Amino acid sequence: MLNRQKAILCILKKAGRAVHRLELTKWCFLLSREMPSKGGASFYQFVPYHYGPFSFCLYREADTMVAEQYLEELDNKTWALAGRSPTPTRNLSRSITKDISNLVERFKNKSLPELIDYIYTRYPFFTVNSRQGKRMARPVAPLAVYTAGYEGLLIDGFLNMLVQRGITRLIDIRNNPVSRRYGFHKTTLDRLCRSLDIEYVHVPELGINSQYRRNLKTLDDYHEIFTNYKAVTLKVELNAIDKVTILVREKPSVLVCMEADPVYCHRTLLAKHIAEKTSLPVKHLDSSE
Repeated sequence: MLNRQKAILCILKKAGRAVHRLELTKWCFLLSREMPSKGGASFYQFVPYHYGPFSFCLYREADTMVAEQYLEELDNKTWALAGRSPTPTRNLSRSITKDISNLVERFKNKSLPELIDYIYTRYPFFTVNSRQGKRMARPVAPLAVYTAGYEGLLIDGFLNMLVQRGITRLIDIRNNPVSRRYGFHKTTLDRLCRSLDIEYVHVPELGINSQYRRNLKTLDDYHEIFTNYKAVTLKVELNAIDKVTILVREKPSVLVCMEADPVYCHRTLLAKHIAEKTSLPVKHLDSSE
């Protein structure tokens, strides 16, 4: 069990009661934002959704914990500890358990509307997709040839970066868009993008087949396949390139692949090529910005 999942169990243990799913989600958000430990390494990340900060990954993992009888779901609204739950604090650092205790003590008596209002007031960006009481408008980026890699991010952190940067279309340029990490498989990514009003488009012709990506270790190894990409793909796949060129000109769109560092990704070559055709600047998005 991951430490972030143990943190959920610890929160419920400290609360001493069943907790509404939205309430627990907001508590986890506040743990990541207002407590010194931030919930620990690899904790949940959040994206603006219907009632403020939300984590698709948290809900996914909670469903798994319910199926494995660590959690119990009551009335399709609340989560409670189930009989199989391990000692919640096992292998959690003292700083995280202390932060969870302080967090629960601070917020356990707030009603859900009070909790949401507190977060909306302090974190107005997370209201941009809200169904009630938006506190700021959703950003819209100027046209450019944007690129992004999802390596090292949970799906919520990646989608949050796109919303925050004002992106309204994701152009997936992976040849075979599968991933063991939740949220990045083509069908799931398409569904989650649409739930956030981000259009998803897959252009596999502009990807690199996985057989050519094996045993890549040095920058020279990457340069070899990139040389072939420029000599073959960018010369042959003219229809696909024209399609992407039109998409980039229409609205803020981002070329997406896996690698975090654009130097090690073919999207940089494609972005430069598209930039020459559109006279738009290339901008690589980074979640640390």
